[in-house]
Amino acid sequence: MENRIDNLDRISALPDEILHHILSFVSPKQAVRTSVLSKSWKEMWHTCPILVLDDDQSRDRFARAKEVLKCMEQTLLNRHMEMISLTKLMISLLFFWDDEFVALIDRCVCFAIGSNVNELELRFPIFGGGYNLPQIVFCAKSINVLELYRCNLSHPRIGVQLSLRKLCLVGVYVDDQMIENLFARCPSIEYLTIESSGGFKSLELFSLRKLHEVKMSHNDELEKVEINALNVHSVSITDMKTCVINVASCKNLKFLLLSELSIKDDWLCNVISDFSLLQFLSITSCDELRSIKISSPSLKELVINGSDLVAVRLETPNLSIFKFSGHPISFTLNAMALSETDLYVYGYDDDIKVDIQVLVEYIELLVKFNQCSEVLNLQHCTGAVVIVPRECRQILHPPLCGAKHLNLQIDGLFDFTIPQLVDSLLWLSPHIETISMSFHLGDSHKYSFQFSYKEQLTHEGEIPPCCQSFPISCWQNCLKGVQIEHTATCFARPASVSEMKTLEMRTYGESFYFHDNIWDELERLYLNLRNKFSYLFDINSD
Repeated sequence: MENRIDNLDRISALPDEILHHILSFVSPKQAVRTSVLSKSWKEMWHTCPILVLDDDQSRDRFARAKEVLKCMEQTLLNRHMEMISLTKLMISLLFFWDDEFVALIDRCVCFAIGSNVNELELRFPIFGGGYNLPQIVFCAKSINVLELYRCNLSHPRIGVQLSLRKLCLVGVYVDDQMIENLFARCPSIEYLTIESSGGFKSLELFSLRKLHEVKMSHNDELEKVEINALNVHSVSITDMKTCVINVASCKNLKFLLLSELSIKDDWLCNVISDFSLLQFLSITSCDELRSIKISSPSLKELVINGSDLVAVRLETPNLSIFKFSGHPISFTLNAMALSETDLYVYGYDDDIKVDIQVLVEYIELLVKFNQCSEVLNLQHCTGAVVIVPRECRQILHPPLCGAKHLNLQIDGLFDFTIPQLVDSLLWLSPHIETISMSFHLGDSHKYSFQFSYKEQLTHEGEIPPCCQSFPISCWQNCLKGVQIEHTATCFARPASVSEMKTLEMRTYGESFYFHDNIWDELERLYLNLRNKFSYLFDINSD
């Protein structure tokens, strides 16, 4: 019988590395309990290289969190006495805090350093004034990853001797002298994150030859940031409007994200032109920008979001993905071959009805991206602007004759039908291969259309009267078939009002293929689906 049980216990036969990985997901107290499982597990918890305390699992039990922390303290003491090394210590106390917790954490940190811990991560609650980091941490040569959340760093009485590869400061208080000393003594930092921290007004990053990535956000007291590190590849700076930023010396930059900053047109133009290796650029909510001019032969992805912009000029021959959100503006696009374009232009369809002038302006905008983007993603409030009246189609030319794939997302409800949308989208982009539409019709719906066309672009050997003024024939005369897939995520309709609190989400899907009387079939499909969902899912149908 005993041999049979051993044969069934395949988990205990796994390598120590895998068993240690399993233990990293449980609390220290639970890890100790695994010692009774088998001989293989008896000492496994004792040598686990990663110790984690996360009070998220015990947020409603103050005493339990303290008990687990005491268990961790004893475990760390035993490891220290037996000289068992530790890879990582993570303590996260986001819901409980008092003086006894502080004393326990101090001892845990000291014992971990005595075990030559490599990674130290400490997270504490917003209330409580922050945790004062013990001075011993600054002379722990074994620590190469230090992540601190809501801690206080005072100037050490001894010199900083850390060998940091990664530093993350979130909600940390540290003065100018300490921040300067920290970077002067840690020249091997590769990854740096500073978020929502204060106490220092200037940050100058020099002589950090291995610095690879910098992320900074919401540091309200910071007045100046200067990054002079030749090997930096990624910089993200967010929500620091009063800060003067200098990143011009980062000549090898490949990724740059700028959001909610007080930068000017000339500053942006001059800085971008110096980055010959830049591949990704995101500029969002920088309200002082009016005209953006970007000239970059290396840029592959560009994101622009600005409600106060008036013009964008791009000279980016290798740009592949372009995403824009904002009010209608002037675009100048030179020599681009985009694989994907996202457009969310405010103000075109805030109302259900769109006048002819707005419609013409929108079509002119779409023409800018014709032939230069294979996939076009459009997002609108109501979608009314894409419904082109038939009388307008006689005087306007389809703007997207070169697009192959069109995706439309509508934020709210509308008073026109799916067949009307399909009809208009096929006019906007004749002979398009696929159309995808996502919107709310009481719930979340998505329609995907895949079209096939006749080989000839004429109807019965002659050009139809309705197509004589167009470069290619309209869809009614050359459409061969359409494959339709419809998916919906909806609330199940309750049997009674009392059951409304227990609503469940359901995902529904079906597919169709039409090749005869396609327009009539689309109308019939739309009515059937709407009736079906009103009956099965729409709780407001009563």
